[in-house]
Amino acid sequence: MLTHSLAVLGGLLVGVLIGIVGSNGTKSSDPQPPASPATTGATAEAPPPARTMPETTSETTGTAKAAAEEIPGDGTFLVGQEVQPGTYRSAGPASSGTDCYWARLKGTTGDSSDILANNAGKGPATVTILASDKVFQTSGCTTWKRMG
Repeated sequence: MLTHSLAVLGGLLVGVLIGIVGSNGTKSSDPQPPASPATTGATAEAPPPARTMPETTSETTGTAKAAAEEIPGDGTFLVGQEVQPGTYRSAGPASSGTDCYWARLKGTTGDSSDILANNAGKGPATVTILASDKVFQTSGCTTWKRMG
């Protein structure tokens, strides 16, 4: 009887070891990667096409359209990508005691030679961003709203 029990226990142990070694350390419930075509002899399927975000169109409403009509507070914005050419108006400084600063730039080097036009003031401000401008920079101003 003892011999029979040891044989059953030994067989059970061998089965468990085969299961562990055969699974490469993964549980049988874990998803297994597909076998490569070279090892299975099967042909490879093309991966599914990448998902893309829908393009923004003139029919887009809500936040995307509002964002195109406004420049939010402080920042450096690429003209034609992050801000569109046009005339914008700000009510002035975002807080008292500061100036509303803006600059139209021809480059992104940070050199003062990149400044095409700039201004700072304590009252409302208006600026016309041209299609030829590369960057619009603003600091300390309330939201800029597009006038046209």
